[in-house]
Amino acid sequence: MSHKFVNLETGEKVEIAYYRTPEQQKSYQEKKKKEAVLERSKNPFVFTEMDAFQGGLSVLDNKELGYFLVMQTYINYDNMLKTHPDEKHPMTVKELQQALKIKSPKTIRKLLKEFERLSLIYIDTVESHGKKHEAIFIAEEYCFRKGIGGDYSKRKTDNAVKVFINSLQDVYAQDAIKPADIGFIYRTIKFIHYETNYLVLNPSERDNSKIIPLTVNALAEKMGLTREETSRKLSSLKWNGMYIYGRMKIGKEIMVKANPFILYRKAGEPDTKLGAEFLINRD
Repeated sequence: MSHKFVNLETGEKVEIAYYRTPEQQKSYQEKKKKEAVLERSKNPFVFTEMDAFQGGLSVLDNKELGYFLVMQTYINYDNMLKTHPDEKHPMTVKELQQALKIKSPKTIRKLLKEFERLSLIYIDTVESHGKKHEAIFIAEEYCFRKGIGGDYSKRKTDNAVKVFINSLQDVYAQDAIKPADIGFIYRTIKFIHYETNYLVLNPSERDNSKIIPLTVNALAEKMGLTREETSRKLSSLKWNGMYIYGRMKIGKEIMVKANPFILYRKAGEPDTKLGAEFLINRD
């Protein structure tokens, strides 16, 4: 449909195919600006809350925790699960079953029912392209993505860890990695130090001289595992040829560091200097 307008200075009639009001044009420009910023994000991530283990997560075992963390890497900016950011429709239960590498439909239904009972997720109906779809949402208390101008654009991230979406999905795609391994990773998130990425008891302490490191023995106690089991996890979990955790001996104690290319707290992309040891010690 075309529109006819009159040039007030010349009286000439002009026919154009499309017209925007100043308000529409401003809204359009803002939308394009947001899309451009999101498109520039080459390494998308989800913010996972560090303090969430005081809630429903506290009753889950490592396997269930692993499933829940992997699910978080599929949320959009409304916390709705989608197979891909560009996908028009929400993720189906069958698609989620495949993403979580769960063989039985009964198992995925039981898992979702438990997550819903604990208020970790909720089910809602959304409309897309004139059709209604059942969608799975993750409660915002546990994770979120910061879209420009979105519901979480002003959400504070001081007590959240950035989980790089593609990195964690690649980790989980490996045959040797089990859901419980991802659950182990999830449990370490609340100990990641803001400045150094070491696992510590006071992760928000900005003065490096005051941090209280978690030794392998202390970490094992926190994880509810033996030292041997913990050491085995630390030395076996890898991504793209890099270890997910590094260990450094300080005196008689061994400190543990999370790979910043998978788990990171600060703004922007991780500094290569911060994760230099992970880049060097590749197979």
